[in-house]
Amino acid sequence: MEIYHKDGTFPRYCEAVRKSLDDNRFNEFAQLTSDEERFRFVNGLRKIVDELQLKREYNGKGMEQATALKTLGNKAFQAERWNDALVFYNKCYVSTPKENVQEKSIILANRSAALYHLEKYDLALRDIQRALDHQYPNQMMYKLVERKARCFLAKKEYEAALECFKATVTALDDSNLPLERRQKLERDAQIMINLLPKNIELEKKTKKKASKADQSATTTKVPDNFIEKALWFDESPDEGRFARTNTDLKPNTILLLERPHVSVLLEDYSLDHCTHCFKRVSVPIACPLCADVVFCSDECETKANATYHRYECGFLPILWGSGASITCHMALRMITQKSEEYFLKLKPELAGLTNEQIDKLPVDDYRKVYKLVTHESTRSPEDFFQRTLMATLLNACLTLGGYGACPQEQNFIGGLLVHNLQLLQFNAHEVSEMIRETAEDIGKSTFIGGGLYPTLALFNHSCDPGVTRYYRGNQVCVRTVKNIPADSMVAENYGPLFTQVRRDERRDTLLHQYRFTCQCVPCVENWPLFTEMDPGVIRFRCDSGKICSNVLLIPAAVNDFMVKCTECGEHTNIMKGLKSLQDTDMLFKTATRLHSAGEYEAALRKYVEMMETMSEVLVPPYRDYHLCQQGLRACMLEFGNRFTRAVAKK
Repeated sequence: MEIYHKDGTFPRYCEAVRKSLDDNRFNEFAQLTSDEERFRFVNGLRKIVDELQLKREYNGKGMEQATALKTLGNKAFQAERWNDALVFYNKCYVSTPKENVQEKSIILANRSAALYHLEKYDLALRDIQRALDHQYPNQMMYKLVERKARCFLAKKEYEAALECFKATVTALDDSNLPLERRQKLERDAQIMINLLPKNIELEKKTKKKASKADQSATTTKVPDNFIEKALWFDESPDEGRFARTNTDLKPNTILLLERPHVSVLLEDYSLDHCTHCFKRVSVPIACPLCADVVFCSDECETKANATYHRYECGFLPILWGSGASITCHMALRMITQKSEEYFLKLKPELAGLTNEQIDKLPVDDYRKVYKLVTHESTRSPEDFFQRTLMATLLNACLTLGGYGACPQEQNFIGGLLVHNLQLLQFNAHEVSEMIRETAEDIGKSTFIGGGLYPTLALFNHSCDPGVTRYYRGNQVCVRTVKNIPADSMVAENYGPLFTQVRRDERRDTLLHQYRFTCQCVPCVENWPLFTEMDPGVIRFRCDSGKICSNVLLIPAAVNDFMVKCTECGEHTNIMKGLKSLQDTDMLFKTATRLHSAGEYEAALRKYVEMMETMSEVLVPPYRDYHLCQQGLRACMLEFGNRFTRAVAKK
């Protein structure tokens, strides 16, 4: 990943600063050997704050804009266009300044009404509570309390509904409604107060029966982090650290669930996904100060504003406008999500831990990622200069944002920023979401943000990977897509698959981006593209199994069923294999039909059955084998982030 895009302020600034250095001065920089020294040198060259006119700005909030959006929302609401009203109320809420507390409470109340009509009762209740927390006018309180009662009634939570209807009668005493209107609302509430006790008794009996029936039922919580016990991490001079398995792994085995050490959304998705957990947001929680990000819950908003967002708030437009890539934002957030004191405490031991010690650390510990590969020894002085100058921009945002109480440690933190920019280049992953234009659309896996996953970063590459990954929010899930024998490397994919891109192009891409020449089996044996695989030849496995690894190339129209292996001399009965392939044809059709019908779990089971059958008799590359893998991947992506733009009308 590059550190900046060409259409920003930073590339021009970088060029100007570089041109201002004569050869002697630049050679002086090139001789420096530590990131902290590099940062001290470059940070002393120019005053980046003044030259780029850096300052904290809270744009996008203002009552004039908010009022206009509220008016549009009210018009849509009156026309019973609930979805349109919700969109306008969302924008109005995000645009309302922090100091306009009561205005914010009213827009939250309005939004709760739209949510109630959309039958999103839990979200409506959340907004009702937030409106109450934001000094909702006392004379209008009856509206919120009555709506709260209606939400609980719709959820069949009758005791809560009863209490709210009683509170509605009390709240009407403070209203300024005409007497006739107030009396009607009192009568309506009183009717519910009289009726609900019967529902409550019935509900208690129903719950008692349900409790007995469900005593044995348990709910399984998905863990935040999980590593399959069969995985272990080997190391070699050529391959670095990489994942292996000590047992045979079957397709569809979950190997890894991991939360990121750091994650950042792209600008394009900052207002429709939670900036903290990456969940898509239909009813956002706004940052009190800026209109640049949203959250899915009060919990995410609190966590973000207690750590990184308190320093980034007001500076995101600067980062986006500078052309800084997402890895630069991640490099900054690796610092802002912890305190300066935290890093100063770690300083003596950052580089001293063993791999065994690092593996035991929690995912949010900076030492967990500090020693990930940076390829520092192969970097050019120009590369170091650009990254170090970017670090001075990031550090300026830190300083202006109030981060750090020890100015004398600025060079240490700056050096960490330079280090982060290096390790993220080779270890960060793109976080994706499956986006469909319509329900019938096949969908496109879309890059929405970036994350650094300490364990996933240790997996090596193959152009025929044994796993695929998808994301739930910003949590990554890694599953197997083929049989992986014990003691084998477990590889993921960093770029194009061998089925789609030729070897020379794959190797050039990997060498340019990750600085290695791929030696995976498809590259060493130069496997053909999917479109070039000969469907008229079947690649059978020799019956001698692990004793012989020879591949028997058999014409599809073969008449002989006993074939002699040219390597071991043993005979293989291919009749069994041909029968298995007939079975897989039916499995593939069934799996495809189930997938198209949205029955992804059932489809996945059929694809797994097909893959295991073929693995017994076939040796890749083979068309049906890779079609099955493609089906496995497609099903697994359905369990991750996904979104359909056009919702079918009822």
